[in-house]
Amino acid sequence: MKLLHNIYQVAGPGMSHGFDATAYLLKGKEGWFLIDCGTPEGYEQMKENIRKAGADPAQIRLILGTHGHYDHVGAAHLWREEFGCRLLLHERDIPQVEEGNSEMTSASLLYGTKSVPCKVDGEIKDADTWQGDGLTIRAVYTPGHTMGSVSFAVEADGYDLLIAGDALWGGYSEKTGSDEAAWRESLDKLTSMHFDFYTFGHVNAQLIADADRRLREAKMAFANYYNPWFKTFFEEYHY
Repeated sequence: MKLLHNIYQVAGPGMSHGFDATAYLLKGKEGWFLIDCGTPEGYEQMKENIRKAGADPAQIRLILGTHGHYDHVGAAHLWREEFGCRLLLHERDIPQVEEGNSEMTSASLLYGTKSVPCKVDGEIKDADTWQGDGLTIRAVYTPGHTMGSVSFAVEADGYDLLIAGDALWGGYSEKTGSDEAAWRESLDKLTSMHFDFYTFGHVNAQLIADADRRLREAKMAFANYYNPWFKTFFEEYHY
């Protein structure tokens, strides 16, 4: 689904497997970028979605991971094996991905499966930038959901777009290293910036407008009340 010029959503609710978080395809000057890359369960459908967007999966050069959870980068080893894609993450989330730590990646906790260890090719640091075809991608370090969580500020078509991963509306669990104090600082950081649109890790294909006001209200709602009854994705609940 095309969101802006040279920016497509290629995985997420209603688009690929139910385990997949949102993933985005952005055109580079040579080849393509992915922001997140879904799970093994959604891998084949995601490749088909990329082809429908008019791109060749073999031309994807780089995966920029918002964080090291299974639903976001669980399929990274498949992209590396088939296409030689390089994976970048913030240093705080690299160990769990390279070790295949199934609890820290949430694979066993939420999805009833195991993470496959995957080599990470480099680190994402705050304010790192990548130039695309008519767009610029900038990393914004936003720890809290995990301590290696990164959002991406994208300038394209004269608009400022936030791709927030799970820095917005993500779940909290000490088992995966969530930190409320760090998360509050990240929300302060995001609300000090301007965005025309935003999108996040678990939403159907859309750009959400009135972004600045919505980000401020998300910060107002943060951590008011935790829900310990969160349902796992791999078990069947009758009620």
